[in-house]
Amino acid sequence: MKKRLARLLALVCATAMVASLAACGSGDGGGNAAGGKEASDGDTIVVGCVIPLTGSLAAFGHGGQEMRNYAIDQINNDKGGIEIDGTTKKIEIVYADSESDPTKASEAATKLIESNGVDVMITSHTNDTTIPVAAACERAGVPCLSVDTPDDAWAAEGPYEYCFHAGFNTENELNSFKDAWDMVPDNNKKIGLMYANDVEGQELSGAIKEFAAANGYTVVDPGAYTSGATDYTSIINTIKAENCDIVCGVMVTPDFATFYSQLKSSGYMPKVCTVAKATLFAADVDAVGANGVGDGVVSEVWWTPNHPFSSSLSGQTSAEIGDVWMELTGDTYAPATAGYDYANIEILYNVLSRAGTSSAADIVAAAAATDFDSVIGHISYNEEHVSIQPLITGQWIYENGGWTQEIIANTQVPDAPVTAEIKLLK
Repeated sequence: MKKRLARLLALVCATAMVASLAACGSGDGGGNAAGGKEASDGDTIVVGCVIPLTGSLAAFGHGGQEMRNYAIDQINNDKGGIEIDGTTKKIEIVYADSESDPTKASEAATKLIESNGVDVMITSHTNDTTIPVAAACERAGVPCLSVDTPDDAWAAEGPYEYCFHAGFNTENELNSFKDAWDMVPDNNKKIGLMYANDVEGQELSGAIKEFAAANGYTVVDPGAYTSGATDYTSIINTIKAENCDIVCGVMVTPDFATFYSQLKSSGYMPKVCTVAKATLFAADVDAVGANGVGDGVVSEVWWTPNHPFSSSLSGQTSAEIGDVWMELTGDTYAPATAGYDYANIEILYNVLSRAGTSSAADIVAAAAATDFDSVIGHISYNEEHVSIQPLITGQWIYENGGWTQEIIANTQVPDAPVTAEIKLLK
């Protein structure tokens, strides 16, 4: 099951907000060496950052530059820089757009390494970004610190020498769903499965079947659909005939919107719906239909401003970091990516300050010894170079013309407040 889950979540991510524009810069930096990048000269340490700013994954890149720049300013201005190679240096960050494409992500990372002479790389937002960027850094011997994508899928592309990653794993993902399933009263423990006939769908359907069986649930599999389908009647009828209390699977937002609206019109509704990929952000559930059609849909939650964690750079609480995000972006709420974008710089600073040099070998050694508390929780890398971060369970509630993500289970982060009881679907 672990191998299947590792392959699975390389693909499971959602898209949903508004993209920001790519910014690019240049800076001083040393060249590359086959055995790892050597220490650079100059008064800056150059950090490359590849994130999706355009294309289908641009939702994840939204606000990423603003949040990282804010954290960099705390280092450069509030702390006066960082002690590197015997002198105080400022961090210069150079952004590149992955264009939501794995090949472009690899090319962007390679260009930053070869043309901008970056000393270290950071990256985030789906394994379509973090995995190819890690591969490029491994080839060049440049340290890379990534966040917020599934650990197991990232680790499956290893082993890594220069790259380290902090994100959630598949077990935490499915357990966050199970927390919602277990809240259903008089639960018949039947799960109606939704998945497309693609690699992602096949992987997740198999993973859910194994996980469900191990936890006393029965899966009703109506068969795969073709992404872009407009008629889900036969699938709904199969799930309805079995009277499944739960629907679970993986879908892209447009497919989920079509399926869910037809489900609502079918005369049958499950009590809980936990569909990966389709409903991570408010814009996702808003796309399901007007006037709150997606009300009550459940999803995993990576981070919230109510998490009991604080910044290692400034001491700011998660709530304060969330407020900064809204001020920087103009958004009305702070998504999970806000905490992870900020934490990417926290991790960078923690590792570099302990390395004390821009030498790749020293940065790698410092990363391997990482052990500190960040705004997304404790960061400590295991033998696969991953730090497993916790998840909690959220439910989207539509009220007064807007969306709120209530927290209905906090098993993995007990100090994160539960804000509501589960609302069963009707």
